[in-house]
Amino acid sequence: MDNHLLRGASMGISALLCLATGLAACGSSSSASSKANDTLLVKQAWTGFFSGKTSAADKIKLLQNGQQFSQIINEATGLAISTTSSATVSNVVINSPTSATVTYSINLGGTPALENQTGTAVKVGGQWLVGDSSFCALLALEGQSVSACSSTTGSSAG
Repeated sequence: MDNHLLRGASMGISALLCLATGLAACGSSSSASSKANDTLLVKQAWTGFFSGKTSAADKIKLLQNGQQFSQIINEATGLAISTTSSATVSNVVINSPTSATVTYSINLGGTPALENQTGTAVKVGGQWLVGDSSFCALLALEGQSVSACSSTTGSSAG
């Protein structure tokens, strides 16, 4: 009888271990799936923001604190060179649920203008956006001083 109880307890423990292993696998799969989805959404935000085909209104929505940059975005969108711009995202590292590091290149007319740059993406209100610090760093490269860059938090280059 004791042998029967021991065997039953052993099977119960085995079942719990299998269940725990299955749940752990589900958690890691879910986490990997979430990270892959976040990576895709970061890439979409970056390519959308730098696309010459994206309207100024949509670019403002794709940039962290975009409303503060509306004047410069509206002015730039009207330039002929802006219609040929695009970004290629070569790598995204999700650092936290609300922060990512992006490796990107900016192209003008299909020709690389800035290659392998590092920038940021932030998740605000459930949406991944181009980090305002990255946009400010690009404006600084052009020699532009924009008041919104001095008023944004975390406006380090990148």
